[in-house]
Amino acid sequence: MKTSFSAKKQGKVLSAVSAIREWVSSVFLAAMAAALIRWMVIGLYVIPSGSMEPTLLTGDFVLVSKIHYGARTPATPLQIPITHQTIPGTKIPSYLDWIQLPQYRLPGLSKIKRNDIIVFNTPIGVHPPDLREYWIKRCIGLPGDWVHITHKQLYVNHTPADPAGKVQYCYFMKTKRILNNAFFEKNDIKNPVLSTVPGHEGYTIYTTPEKVKQLTTVLPTYIQSVDPVEDEVGSLKSNIHSAFGWTKDNFGPLQVPNKGMVIPMDAQHILLYGATIQRFEEKKNIRFTEAACWIDGQKVDRYTFCKNYYFAMGDNRDQSGDSRFIGFIPEDHILGKAVMVLLSSDRSKSFFSGIRWNRLFHIIN
Repeated sequence: MKTSFSAKKQGKVLSAVSAIREWVSSVFLAAMAAALIRWMVIGLYVIPSGSMEPTLLTGDFVLVSKIHYGARTPATPLQIPITHQTIPGTKIPSYLDWIQLPQYRLPGLSKIKRNDIIVFNTPIGVHPPDLREYWIKRCIGLPGDWVHITHKQLYVNHTPADPAGKVQYCYFMKTKRILNNAFFEKNDIKNPVLSTVPGHEGYTIYTTPEKVKQLTTVLPTYIQSVDPVEDEVGSLKSNIHSAFGWTKDNFGPLQVPNKGMVIPMDAQHILLYGATIQRFEEKKNIRFTEAACWIDGQKVDRYTFCKNYYFAMGDNRDQSGDSRFIGFIPEDHILGKAVMVLLSSDRSKSFFSGIRWNRLFHIIN
C-alpha cells in the first residue's frame, strides 16, 4: 500500500514538473517568436509628442514596417528579448555593451523615399546606437540632396518641397476680442497661447497654411491678421547656426552626404560635416582643427564619405527637434517605415474615453 501511495505521489510530482516545463517552454518560444517578428517584420511604437502634427498625434500607436527597408542585424546582441534600454518597470539596463557587432541590413521591399515617415535611433545619446531613443520624422532629404529653408519654405534641390496640407507652422493671430475654447476646437487648433501685450492682443498658434487662409477669409469678424513667427538670427546657439547665420526658419543650403561624395577639408566643410565624419564614419584616428583634418596621422585635403545619410524634419516644423538641430541621420540608424496608426488615444483623457475612433487603422502618408 505504501509503495502504491508513494508511486502515485511521485507520479503527481513528475506530472507537475512536466506541466511547468511545458509552460516555461511555451513562454520561451512565444517570446522568441515575438522578438523575431519585432526584429524582422513590424513593431508598435507610441507617439510621445506633437512634433509630427498634424500627420501624427500624441498618443497614436503606430505600426512600423521593418521589411520595407530591410531589418537591421543586432549590433548589441547581449540584450533581453522584447526590451529596449531597461527592464520594463525598472531602471535596470536590459543589455550589456560588452560585445558590439558590425551592423548589416537585410534585403527590403523598397529604398527610402523622399517624404517617407521614418523611425530611427537618434544620433545623439549615451546608449549604443541601436538602443538609443526612437524618433519619428519625415525624410525630406535623400543622400546627395540639397536642402534649403527660406522664410519657413522648404526647398529640396532648389524646388519647393513641403507636402501639401501635411505641415504646420507657428503664427501670431491678432484678434479683435478674446476667443473661447470652442473656437479653437472647431478649427482644430491645439494649445493656443494668449498674448495680452498692449498692441499685440491675440494668440500664438500652430496650424497649417491652409487653415490660415480659411481663418483670414472666413472669419474676419474675429481676426485682424495671421502672420508667421520667425526665429531671429542668433536664437540657435550651435556653432554651425551661429557661423552661417542660420535659424530653423532660414537654413542652408546644405548638401546631404552620400556614399562616395568628396568634400574639401577646409574650414567651411569641417564646420558643416566634421561632426558627422567624427561620429559616424568609423574612423579610429581622426582629428580636426579649424581648417584641417588628420586621419591616421596624415593630413587629408579631401574626404570621401563611406555612408549614406538622410535629412529628416517633423511636420510640426516649429516644434520639432530634427536634422536642423541634431544633424544628418546615418542610414544604419534608420529602423523602418511608419505605415499605419493602429490605435489612438488622447493623453489628456483616460485611455478608453480618449480613443480617437476616426484614427483606427489610419494609413500614414
